[in-house]
Amino acid sequence: MLKLSAFAIIISFFASTSLAQIETVSVNAKGYGDGPESALNSALTQAIGQVNGRSIDSDTLLTTSEKSTTNNDKSDYLSSRDFKESIKSKTKGVVESYSIISNAKDDSTGLWMAEISAQIARFKTSKSANRKRIAVIDLIGRQGCCKTAEGEMNPDVAAYEVSSAISNFLVQSRKFTVLDRSFQGFAEEERNTLKTSENMPVKELAKLGQELFADMILVGNLNSIRLQKAQRKMKTSDRVIEYLAGNIATNIRIIDTATGQIKFSSSLRMNPKDLGLSLGSDIFTISKKVGARVGFAVLNAIYPIQVTGVTEKIMVDLNTGGDVVSVGQVFDLMQLGEKIKDSYTKESLGKRETKIGTVEITQVSPKQSRGKATLTDTNSDLSMNFKPKMYILRLNNSNKKKALQKKTKEIRKQIKKDFEDLY
Repeated sequence: MLKLSAFAIIISFFASTSLAQIETVSVNAKGYGDGPESALNSALTQAIGQVNGRSIDSDTLLTTSEKSTTNNDKSDYLSSRDFKESIKSKTKGVVESYSIISNAKDDSTGLWMAEISAQIARFKTSKSANRKRIAVIDLIGRQGCCKTAEGEMNPDVAAYEVSSAISNFLVQSRKFTVLDRSFQGFAEEERNTLKTSENMPVKELAKLGQELFADMILVGNLNSIRLQKAQRKMKTSDRVIEYLAGNIATNIRIIDTATGQIKFSSSLRMNPKDLGLSLGSDIFTISKKVGARVGFAVLNAIYPIQVTGVTEKIMVDLNTGGDVVSVGQVFDLMQLGEKIKDSYTKESLGKRETKIGTVEITQVSPKQSRGKATLTDTNSDLSMNFKPKMYILRLNNSNKKKALQKKTKEIRKQIKKDFEDLY
């Protein structure tokens, strides 16, 4: 009688996108054991590990089932169709098939060594998973930090909403793979369902081992949201204008996960006018505006908006769309030059940036946008000698001033209308 073992591999994973597909990969692997069956099991385990990977916190569990047969040739049976079908069934299709190259006892060690060629099913991740991966950790709200015109806010709730807004902004930018760190408990429950299900199809099981780890983590503090109703009395009349005043402050850091090195750090101070907030703005609107400002600071530092094409001399195509930019926004147009190095550290400081004009966004789609350039040299033609990565956009410092002027103009217009209505 021969006792044969089969096994199930359980590996922690994060599911990627539902649009990913299954592919089959051929690998060779070796395994060692006390007998031919355990050596084969070890080799198959190694084969699966080569293809689907095993993360640091992966849990690989070998469970043994026994089957009896009157076949006296162990090697023949381990290579038989029946046994291969048993392996495919026990691994739920992750091991498509395999062939034994050798399976013999090493007299010097007393162990059996199996060498196999196996075809392993692999969950093929989408191209978006190859982007730089970032995990947004919930900001820490300082106690008593947050107050709006409506009253005190729970700092944890405010920090959570801002953190969610940052994640949403970075997802919209389509430049990062943003990893969830807020709902891991729900993801873990789904993984457990996959692990324990008896009839889970191979398309689901092949997701095992596909956990994505962050290249960077974003951490920081929500220092203050101090907003209040303010009044201004007009000198020429008894009219009193109410508006939202105050300030918002936050600081963030982007840390390299592998080394712990701080790759980017910034302290941001904002006011309601800059963010386009009004007395009617609720916590969700405030959080979205603050999160977008923080997210853009990150995007501008790592992936500034690039000009991908030029038409009609001054019409530019941009590689960013969605909620990242909006029609009417104005950015500085920078031309990139030669690389500059720090004279002390000899590290690259990036390419020289020369402002050659501004770009106003005229059209926005989910993945890209278009803008009209106003050039310092009106005789210039951006399409001449254009190359990818030749031009980028930076935040325009005059945006705040223009927004304030626009708001002031609207107030004056409303006052004039009210005055005319009275008289």
